[in-house]
Amino acid sequence: MRRRMWAKGLTVVPRMSVEQRRSALIESAYRVIADHGVEGATTRRICAHAGMPLASFHYAFESRTALLCAVMEQAVPLDIERMLHSVMPAADFGPNPDVDALKANIVRQFHAFVDLLKADPGRMQATIALGIYAHNHPELQQVGKVMYEQLYRVASFGLQETAELTGLTWNRPTEEIGPFIIAATNSITLIYLSTGDDKVVDSIITAVADQLVNYVTFD
Repeated sequence: MRRRMWAKGLTVVPRMSVEQRRSALIESAYRVIADHGVEGATTRRICAHAGMPLASFHYAFESRTALLCAVMEQAVPLDIERMLHSVMPAADFGPNPDVDALKANIVRQFHAFVDLLKADPGRMQATIALGIYAHNHPELQQVGKVMYEQLYRVASFGLQETAELTGLTWNRPTEEIGPFIIAATNSITLIYLSTGDDKVVDSIITAVADQLVNYVTFD
């Protein structure tokens, strides 16, 4: 494989296809936003994180705005989907499921989310920061709106899977409950990042579980 030497001969970078370059820049942009915020995610810093020369950026994206759009369209929904799948396992409620068992499982799932948040707080912070940044920049507003619509669909699909695997029935359309899940995770993220107050986070989780069990009946 042909290789080129970059960064004063210290780093060996393999030749990459345009799609490989795009994927690497998208992931690096997401990581840099997590660490430095959207404003701090310059093309120079993103390229450095990806191990690419700055001059190669425009082979993959026509502008920084185009890259931010790609992050919101691809990286964020995929990341949230992975996170929700990891914290929403199918629960075995046994032959006689009840509301208390369901509520306890919901609480466990949200605490699992908090554990992931604590392990890598920047990624959820990046999601929220991108939504706010998009709202304040007209050229990105529609993309930000679509990003959240995708997140709602991810949460809705997770709720559908939970129903199929556990025997419960949601008494409201999951399309209506999905945004509530995303709002809850965003609220927990903001409270944790702002205060680190586990007691308040626990109270939010309890309130969310209380609300969610009102949307459930068992078959």
